Amino acid sequence: MSGSPSYRHGFVAWVVALAATACAPEPSPGIDDDILAFMVDPNAPRMVEGRTYTTQPVAADVGPRRFMFPANLYYNQIGPFPDGGVMLGVLWPNLEAAAPGDFALRTVEDGYRQVSIELRYVGYARTGDYLAPHIGSGWAQSLAERVAQPPRFGLTPYAIDRAAGADDAQALEPDWYVVRADGGRLKTFISCDAARVTADGLVMGSRTLVRSGGDRIAMCRHSMVDVESGIAVEMNYARVMLVEWQRLEAAAVELIGRHQINPFRLDDKP
Repeated sequence: MSGSPSYRHGFVAWVVALAATACAPEPSPGIDDDILAFMVDPNAPRMVEGRTYTTQPVAADVGPRRFMFPANLYYNQIGPFPDGGVMLGVLWPNLEAAAPGDFALRTVEDGYRQVSIELRYVGYARTGDYLAPHIGSGWAQSLAERVAQPPRFGLTPYAIDRAAGADDAQALEPDWYVVRADGGRLKTFISCDAARVTADGLVMGSRTLVRSGGDRIAMCRHSMVDVESGIAVEMNYARVMLVEWQRLEAAAVELIGRHQINPFRLDDKP
């Protein structure tokens, strides 16, 4: 795969979610009923721009698998896309869905924390068979043209071999990170905006991501397959989160397992 990682949907503006308190606040004449209800219970239904957002389960089919995800867990906080595509959205650091209605009013700052999780059914084919095309046609040769670097965050980085005569265009290729399973097959493939070209653009605090200058945010596309369900996971997130790639994978797999309602269907077994 060449060029910067691609994304189906860009970040959108939304408002910072108000924290729920242990005790209900006293009514105030300066706060309308809708905002007051949100302060008391951030998971309560919320009307925004004429649409009601809720946490009610909404069905989604990914191949033969059926899921009942809470509406606010979907990327658009509504449900699957019109074409049936399923994309979820969680926010770092808790990796949980935003409160209902936040999608329509999201701030840029909290948009940095967005992790999109697209689900695709690939069946019980070997994980490597799905991941290999992500690297591009002739992926084995492409990988051979790169040089394995010392492990970083438990990943093996593969860098363009400038000593082998890589041209300027190749030098702009994304950085690759790979995890291999037993036998050497690909298990995880992550492609990020090249660090030698694009700075992170963010600084990670304990619970915040803050802009650190530059004209863009470096991003990563993270591909893996949940072998148990036969579902491929495609995640997009700010590159500064790469250090937590294992936690991101675990969160995606947990969501698949928690919300699947037909995990024992026999007609899609090998």
